[in-house]
Order: sequence, then C-alpha cells, then structure tokens
Amino acid sequence: MNEILTTLDGLLNRRVILEQPAAGYRVAVDTVLLAAAVPAAAGDKALDLGCGVGGAMLCLACRVAGMTGVGIDIQHELVELCHRNIARNAFAAGFEAQQEDVAHLPPDLCGAFDHVFMNPPYHEENRHDASPHAMKRAANTEKMGDLALWIGSAAAALKPFGTLTMIHRADRREEILSCLRNSFGEIEILPLLPKQGVEPKRVIFRARKNAAFSVRECPHLTLHEEGGGYTDEAERVLRHCGSLFI
Repeated sequence: MNEILTTLDGLLNRRVILEQPAAGYRVAVDTVLLAAAVPAAAGDKALDLGCGVGGAMLCLACRVAGMTGVGIDIQHELVELCHRNIARNAFAAGFEAQQEDVAHLPPDLCGAFDHVFMNPPYHEENRHDASPHAMKRAANTEKMGDLALWIGSAAAALKPFGTLTMIHRADRREEILSCLRNSFGEIEILPLLPKQGVEPKRVIFRARKNAAFSVRECPHLTLHEEGGGYTDEAERVLRHCGSLFI
C-alpha cells in the first residue's frame, strides 16, 4: 500500500494496541462501545462490516476468548492496517480482514455468522460538510440508500436468529427501526447520554434476525460526569473491558 503516517494507540487500558492513520478517520469511543454490546460467546463467529483498522473486532476479541471472525472494508489502506493490527494482538488470531464492498457481499460470507456488528457512516452526503481527508470522508459519509444496504447485508451475512449490533445517531432512530423491520425483531435500544440530563446523540441497536418484531428501550448509559470525567459505568466498559446491555 502507499505508506501513510500512522500512530500506535491503546484501547481498553492498552489491552489492545492499534495502528491507525495519524490524520483522517480515527477510532473513537463509539468503536469500543459497539464491541462491548455484541452478545458473543466462545465458539461464535462474527462479521465486522466496515471494519476500518479493526478497532471494534479487536476489542471484541479481547473481551471474548475463543471467537473467530472476519472484518471487511472497502478501503485497501485500512484493510492493510487491520491485517497488521490482528498480527500485533495475539488474542485476535482467529480473526481476518478482507477488502470487500459492504453492499456486495461475496457468497462465502452469506449465512455464515452468529453475529454482525457495524458502525456505518453517520452523515448523509447532502446534509453535512464532508471532510477534505479522503479516508475520513469515505468512512463518515453515507450516500442515499446506504443505511438500508448495510442492514440488508447484515441480514444476508447472518445465520437464522443471529444478532446484529449497530451504533448510530439517535436522531435517525425511526429510520433505522424502519430498515430493521424487514428482517429483524427483538430489537433492543440502548441510549448513550453524553452526561446526565442531556439528550442522547448516539444509540446502540441490537436485533435478532427472523425474530418477531418488538422494540425494547433499555436503561441509558451516561458517559461523562458533570466534571467531564467518565462515569464508573463508562469506565467499566472503556477501560476494563466490560460488556454492555441488555
């Protein structure tokens, strides 16, 4: 790949070591929260749609020993970094990265997974100021219809009654529920509050393929104290590899 400037960073109190671009899209708290919400167990197989440099799947592999999985991303540079990150984190030996388009899954990835998780582009192409950085723009910008395509690909990749876990913007909740209705039920929603008394900006959705349609609102997670530090519950997840939900 064309060499890009990278940094080595730690997640989960440096249990995970991650190489990522120094500029452009970088792993954030959303990535760690997403991984913490996947209801996986030893022996399960998971697919990370839009894996980037592998932050979410590495956090999942760190929390749940004995898993296998695949991460896919359309950006070659990020997939190469993901390969390197798998190699430098020994607990992730059961995972691999592939360069694929989320909208066009190859046949060998269809119906193969117990869990799919994803942090899709949040921002509609015509409704935000796109980043001038090409990799960040590709990771953050959603073209018309992409959300439904991502959810459809998740359904195609899952075994019957497998789970989808997704983090997204709270203000798109109803749109997401509408997309999920086609293939998913037993939907659980976890609001993420920046601090107590503030409306959530992000929510985590968890849903089961082929299940009867229902929606359950879970008690919210507050991320920050009034003084700005993380709450004890957020620390349990972000520093100490705890699970979320539900």
